[in-house]
Formats: sequence, C-alpha cells, structure tokens
Amino acid sequence: MQSWYFCLLNRNFVTPELAEVLQETATAVDTAYPGTVTLVLDANFPFLAGFPLLPHLSHSDGRKADIAFYYSDASGYRPKAVRSPIGYFAFEQGVSECPAAWLSLRWDLQALQVLWRDLEVDADRTRHLLRVLAADGRVRKVFLEPHLQSRFGVSSGKLRFQGCRAARHDDHIHLQL
Repeated sequence: MQSWYFCLLNRNFVTPELAEVLQETATAVDTAYPGTVTLVLDANFPFLAGFPLLPHLSHSDGRKADIAFYYSDASGYRPKAVRSPIGYFAFEQGVSECPAAWLSLRWDLQALQVLWRDLEVDADRTRHLLRVLAADGRVRKVFLEPHLQSRFGVSSGKLRFQGCRAARHDDHIHLQL
C-alpha cells in the first residue's frame, strides 16, 4: 500500500485472486525494470460486501484496486514516490474528452496542483505495467484517461475511458477483475 493511511482505514482488502494479480504484476514490472516498487492506493473494505468505498462507487467487492503511477525526476526513477501525499488528485494534464458539467466527479482541484511534488510520470515503467495488465486474462478492465493512453502509446480492449460522470483517471490506474 502507498500509505499506512489506507491500511488504518481498512481500505486495503482484495480477493485472493486480485492479490495474486497485483503481486505478479509488480514482479513483472520489477523484473523488466529492477528496483521498481508498485504502490496500491485504494482497494476495498473487508466487510459489508456491496458497500462502496467512497468516493469510489465501484470499489465494493474486493475485485478492484487503484495503482499509483511510477514517477521520475531529473535524477531518474524515484521508488515509492507519488506527487500528492495520498497518491490521488495530482492530475496529468491533457485534453479531456468531457464537456464541463456541474454534476460530475471529475474534480479539477486546480488550486491544489501547485502544491504537488515536481515529478514526471515514468512513461516506460507505466507503459510496461499497462501492457502486463492488458495481457493478463484475469483482468477485465483498466481505466485510464484517453490522453494518457495516447501519451504512453498503449491500446487494448481492456484499456477504457471510465466516462464523464466518474472520477478522473489521470492521477492513477484503476483495474478490475
């Protein structure tokens, strides 16, 4: 987990199958890029099946998890680094597919963007992660904003845009079995 905070709040429950997918994916990325640390953000609550892990409406069954991007700076890859303290809300800028709407979970949080660490997404590691997830037969969907799919040069029927009424996915990767 990216932070003890997620564990303390019981936001780290996954099914054994998803735990296996996450571990195998992390190992595959580390094998290709030694020293890489894969960080899980939110997963699910360990109780009340069907109860959503707010603000995530779909995290309700132990079969979904969010993974942090890998980051680099001028000195290279930064293991365990995230731009914001919790790994969320440090958005990668790009052209949005969505028109402005008042009823949406697509928060921009513009005022916060200047507070985050000056790191760049490590495109090579992140691209490899996405390809590993797309090739895994157990993974059904991976949510990532279309501008990042283009930027990383990845495409797959499993890589999807989550829609304009859901939270943005240009600060993390969402996967589900």
